[in-house]
Amino acid sequence: MTMPPEEETAQSEVDRLRAENALLRTEKALLLKAAIGFATDAGAFRRQPRSPSTERRSSP
Repeated sequence: MTMPPEEETAQSEVDRLRAENALLRTEKALLLKAAIGFATDAGAFRRQPRSPSTERRSSP
């Protein structure tokens, strides 16, 4: 059974958009990994000191 031309066109567009979406998700994941790598190399993930309100106070 064949689809009418308008349904075939709509289905081909859906297929194209799904393929594009998969490619974009892959590119996003790759760019995220690269950004994390650059940030790590730059020392952006150094341990931050605690704020005074969260520091434990020693007993007198």
